Amino acid sequence: MCGIVGIWSNNSIDQQERYVDLILQKQYHRGPDNSSKYSIDTITLGHNRLAIIDLNEMANQPFISNCGRYSIVFNGEIYNYLELKSTLKYDFKTHSDTEVLLASYIEYGEKCIEKFNGMFSFAIYDQKEQMLFCARDRIGKKPFVYSEHERGFYFASELEALFSIGIFDNRPDEIAIAYSFLRNFKHIPEPYTRYKSIRRLEPAHAMIIKNQKIIKKWCYWAPAMSYDESITKEDVYNIIDDAVKLRERADVEIATLLSGGVDSSIITGLMVKHGLKPKAFSLRADDEELGRAKKVAQLFNVPLKVFEYDKKRQEELYQKMIAIYGEEVRLLPLTHAARLYEQISKENIKVVMSGIGADEIFYGYDGANKQLLFSDMVKMIEFLPNVLLKTFEKVFSFRSDLKLMFELAQKENFRRKGYLYAKEAKEKGYNDFDYSTLIDFWANKIQTNHYIDSSNWIGLMSENAHSITISTDIPPMMYSIEARAPFLDHRVIEMAFKIDAHKKIAKKDGWANNKLILKQAFEGLLPSEILYANKKGFGYGIKK
Repeated sequence: MCGIVGIWSNNSIDQQERYVDLILQKQYHRGPDNSSKYSIDTITLGHNRLAIIDLNEMANQPFISNCGRYSIVFNGEIYNYLELKSTLKYDFKTHSDTEVLLASYIEYGEKCIEKFNGMFSFAIYDQKEQMLFCARDRIGKKPFVYSEHERGFYFASELEALFSIGIFDNRPDEIAIAYSFLRNFKHIPEPYTRYKSIRRLEPAHAMIIKNQKIIKKWCYWAPAMSYDESITKEDVYNIIDDAVKLRERADVEIATLLSGGVDSSIITGLMVKHGLKPKAFSLRADDEELGRAKKVAQLFNVPLKVFEYDKKRQEELYQKMIAIYGEEVRLLPLTHAARLYEQISKENIKVVMSGIGADEIFYGYDGANKQLLFSDMVKMIEFLPNVLLKTFEKVFSFRSDLKLMFELAQKENFRRKGYLYAKEAKEKGYNDFDYSTLIDFWANKIQTNHYIDSSNWIGLMSENAHSITISTDIPPMMYSIEARAPFLDHRVIEMAFKIDAHKKIAKKDGWANNKLILKQAFEGLLPSEILYANKKGFGYGIKK
């Protein structure tokens, strides 16, 4: 887990290196173990290292291939690096996943990203072709900001760090800012930033730069959405079990976040089952949730440390995060996370396991049962002629939920959520842009006739980034901690989206139960009072 930077410009190398030094200094919290830079041709690469795998200085970056042709800066982890390493024809000099990533690119070219199981953003410079290859992981867990500037191509891990070198136009991007105030967004979504002059590489995207310009950019992944009725709860258990095992690879101690909820309890239990005894950390929210965390810690005989939330420091922690991130994210639980990671950092922990992501793919949020009912009803009536649907829309104008149902049934499934964004934008007076565009982009990446599935896919990849990817990067990295999220393993996501929504949201003992197949999968690991307790979100008991 690190910070990366690159400048390929018409500036002198001396000027480039001064810029890189400034960005590395700004991103120091991302990797305090080493900071280095490397210049070749007219490009300078820089790296802040948080040493997790292969702590030897030979694994420091920028990393150069044996032949000297390729240079890489890489932020993240390739969890399946050992499996990949065994298949590559390369003379390895380190035990790092960085060298495996680079060797994979040398052997497979652009297709290497399809082989990686991990979280990553990286840039590889090919000196022979004078070409830069950049990529970001499937869910966008690791950030990548860049600019096609008049003087060259610039990239970094953090917006504020990149902007700080003082060459970029500070004109605000009104479209980006407007998106952040629409419906579920609490942040500016990719590819936008607050500035017109700087962009973010989208999740599951890669690009090639030549002559300091992007010549190719593409999306390399989206899950199949066709339901597979053969998937069992045992399959769910096995894929999550393996995702946790892969993320236990490290040359430093790994701890676990334990809220007492289903997801963090599953991960803690599996780590113990695999022979580990991780330290567990929790933030006190309310007594009921804390009681669950203590039960799980006792069940698995792991030490639990509970930290108090200091409400007086909310503003301080929030402003510190926003200063690093470079723009607003209107989500109070980010300060809860920051407080937790601040305290964990004092325990000399570099890596923690997080249960983030399970609610998005197994439909665990409150209201999921209503969303499923709505999705089913839309599917039942979508075959009716639009004339009839319009009539019903008017008839039920006094009931907003029914009116919306007949309204959305007139649209193709992949256009439904985008339509809602465009509609709200017009209501708010945002008439300068078609605000369905970004939503439709992600909806078009998958094939499903179920509104609940397309809606949650869009939530995973764009809408809910504030509570999924931003929340597992900025708060921990403020304190030089890497957060690993087994539920965001792309194999887990692919399986989850092949499971009929009715198996995720179903009744048990007469009561609606979200994430049901996930809970059933781990009935042999966790007691019912933990699995089937009422959901409480992170920081639920903490008041503003």
